Amino acid sequence: MVLLFIVAPLIFGPLVAFLTDLLWFRSLGFENVYLLRYQAGFWAFVAFFLAFFVFSAINLYFALRPRARRIVVDEESRPAGALALTLRLLPLLLIPSFFFGLVGGGEWDVILRWLNGVAFGQTDPLFGRDIGFYFFTLPFLEFVRGWLLAAIVLTAIGVVVVYGTRGAAGIAVGAAETPKDLRDVGRMALPYVGAARVHLSILAALFLVLVSAGYLLDQFGLLFRQEAVLTGAGYTSVNARLPALTILTVLVGAAALLALANVFVRTLWLLGGALGLSLVASVLLLGVYPGLVQTFLVNPDPVNRERPYLERHIQATRAAYGLANIQESSFEPDVDPAPPELEEFSSDLTSVRLWDWRRLLDVYQQIQGLRQYYAFNDVDVDRYPLDGDAEGPVMLSARELDVTRLPREARTWQNQHLVYTHGFGAVLTEVGAVTPEGLPRMALRDIPPQGQPAVEQPRIYYGELTGNYVIVGTTQDEFDFARGEGLDAAFRFTGTGGVSVGGLWDRLLFAVRFGDGNMLVTPQLTSESRVLFHRDITERARLVAPFLTFDSDPYLVIADGQLWWMHDAYTTGSGYPYSQYRGAANYWRNSVKVVTNAYDGSMTFYVVDEKDPVVGTLRAIYPSLFGKSIEEMPASIRAHVRYPEDLFRVQVDIFQTFHMTDPQEFYNRGDQWRLATEIVEQGGQPAAIEPYYITATLPDSDRREFILFVPMTPAATDRDNMVAWIAGRADPPDYGRLRVLRFPKDRLIFGPLQIEARIEADSAIRQQLTLLTAGAGANVIRGNLLVIPVGQSFLYIEPLFVQASQGRIPELKRVILATQDRIVMEDSFEDALARLHSEIAAGLPPTIPVPGATPSPTPAPTATAAPTAGATPQPTPAGSPGVPTVEELIRQASEHFDAAQAAYAAGDFAEYGRQLELLEQTLANLKAITGQ
Repeated sequence: MVLLFIVAPLIFGPLVAFLTDLLWFRSLGFENVYLLRYQAGFWAFVAFFLAFFVFSAINLYFALRPRARRIVVDEESRPAGALALTLRLLPLLLIPSFFFGLVGGGEWDVILRWLNGVAFGQTDPLFGRDIGFYFFTLPFLEFVRGWLLAAIVLTAIGVVVVYGTRGAAGIAVGAAETPKDLRDVGRMALPYVGAARVHLSILAALFLVLVSAGYLLDQFGLLFRQEAVLTGAGYTSVNARLPALTILTVLVGAAALLALANVFVRTLWLLGGALGLSLVASVLLLGVYPGLVQTFLVNPDPVNRERPYLERHIQATRAAYGLANIQESSFEPDVDPAPPELEEFSSDLTSVRLWDWRRLLDVYQQIQGLRQYYAFNDVDVDRYPLDGDAEGPVMLSARELDVTRLPREARTWQNQHLVYTHGFGAVLTEVGAVTPEGLPRMALRDIPPQGQPAVEQPRIYYGELTGNYVIVGTTQDEFDFARGEGLDAAFRFTGTGGVSVGGLWDRLLFAVRFGDGNMLVTPQLTSESRVLFHRDITERARLVAPFLTFDSDPYLVIADGQLWWMHDAYTTGSGYPYSQYRGAANYWRNSVKVVTNAYDGSMTFYVVDEKDPVVGTLRAIYPSLFGKSIEEMPASIRAHVRYPEDLFRVQVDIFQTFHMTDPQEFYNRGDQWRLATEIVEQGGQPAAIEPYYITATLPDSDRREFILFVPMTPAATDRDNMVAWIAGRADPPDYGRLRVLRFPKDRLIFGPLQIEARIEADSAIRQQLTLLTAGAGANVIRGNLLVIPVGQSFLYIEPLFVQASQGRIPELKRVILATQDRIVMEDSFEDALARLHSEIAAGLPPTIPVPGATPSPTPAPTATAAPTAGATPQPTPAGSPGVPTVEELIRQASEHFDAAQAAYAAGDFAEYGRQLELLEQTLANLKAITGQ
């Protein structure tokens, strides 16, 4: 009885989970997807269970066959035959067979991929095998080999036990009363010894065959070896380890033949010699020899030795991460955007993103949370047509319901599971729309939703914060939203999602599933009641497709009057030869997009990359799950497809090294990049810029497009100049393509952090910021510093927010615009842009002299005029009274340079900028004196 209480939960719990999940998959139309993994696992279990059971039973039978013929016994004590003994002992084999079957059943996914693998159409450069072999076949072969090795070792142990037990038992039967009896008893064990030698020699031969096969498979493993300068088989692996593994494969294979020959020749010398030779060869060939080759051939001349293998590594990595066809071009930007460019690209500039998503999230929560139980989890960037205008960038967030925000006394079972069931609507803001008070101008707001785009079904039963289960179709009305007059609006779910809990059996299942007895006793459930669970959109996507990797940021889409969630999914793998690993994977593709309806939870998987062999394999396994292509996605939803963030981060992380395609340059890492940095919090430490979505016209392009964008700087921590842009394009016909713009190496292009330092050093800006915070206890919060392409130049844009120390609502109060040689700050973006335009058009002197840049031209005077008060005096020859000498100016310049370096190292960017200004002034004086 005690055993029953222990075992029953272990069986009943998983059974309930299986049945309830089956009902959940069935409600989504994915029942066959769910059952396939169990069917495949079951048949794999059966196959491997039977394989081990039959193999061990055969070995047991042969271990029981030999008998001592010299023992004299009566008929009653005569031992049973081998077959009869084997049949009696078969139940003992069920336990190890069960566990070996479980191991095999757990590899159902590997087996399905092996059976349905799609060829890549590309081969590895060392063995000439299709890359699909390494993705789908090699993992299966490695598993089978390991399983067989374990099976043979365990069987051999069992065989030794059987022979030893029977031999001892046979000896014990005899009666050693005389010396002659003693000699007879000693000879009684000889049949067991001979049979054991033959039997174990056969098992040893099988074992050695598998060891030899392991050396053969290890040759393929060289393609994924982490070498000192590359991933894959380098010079030492190709010229030392590969021949060594080939030799060991042959040697151990020969040892297997000798083990088999031991059945006939009855000596262990040949087998022992072969095994000893193999062991010594393994140490010398895999340990000593590669080390000698590396030390004396590769290390003295690594680049030339590794050159062909570095080329393989670079090409394979770029191909595996979708970087092979990246569009790269050089870009030499103008110091300032020309006034005609500011006018030509005005549509780009009017849609500049001013709102930092972190600040906007605070504003949404404070102004549009409306009730304490509503929460905004994230802010997404997308594009929508508003007011009949062309499609423009917006920021939006879903208003979800978080039951953990309810007052403690209101967190009853009824409220959490029957009443507070859904969120309501969304908030949408144009990225650059600001009210006079410094708040976002919301195009969509409030409950019920007011504004555009139109939302006819605003209820959110499935989202990012919906972690609990709810029951709909009960006698209890659901809370919909609070009315102004104090009466709450009620609602009843009419969607098709959920699992029925109208019957007693269903209630019992889910009561056990959730560990909640209320489902059994509540009188509020009816025959129409349904339970909605697995409502977190990321969780439900992973449950349906655990073989995909999902983006960390699903985003809201408003289309056809409904709310949808778009979720990017990736096919990843670790079997691409010579490709650099990032974590456990060395292959990434954004091959699937998952669309989930926020109201009824329906899910559709759309295949984006039809050429991806991994998704082709998954489609062969799950044809009903991956039956739709991106072209079948409704156009209203497809219009909101964007370049996926996580893939972009992975590609940028890889490309910052693998943009170097010359082996010499790649080996030296002299031009390695990193993400540009910025100061997010006032007085905080620099942090890497997160890639951001913008609408812009890229240089050499004739159309605006929605892109994911990030600037790059050199990897060296003491260099923050900008060296390149990387953009992921989201609009057709260029969707999914990457564009890289490289800046000239012989010219300084200020990076975002250097512009931050210039802003800190600007005395006029510092004075205005002091006035903003004076007397109010307010804090100035920096927004993201964005770099926006404008024709043949670009702008740096940084919004400044002011937040009261006792408040949670940040207000956008200033906007800073900068070019390579100018900084302006005004109350609004429009004012700052107008001021910048007028300064450039008027040819006013730059506020940030750029080393090596040609200053903006100034209008030539029409007549010579006498100097006026405040005019800049002409340079005075060196040596005049009060004028420093050339040596003094050089010394001052050196001091300012050293002070600037020290300030930068200390993180004092205000002092850094001030010292650079003094340095430039000193250099200007030096140039005026020397005339050079």
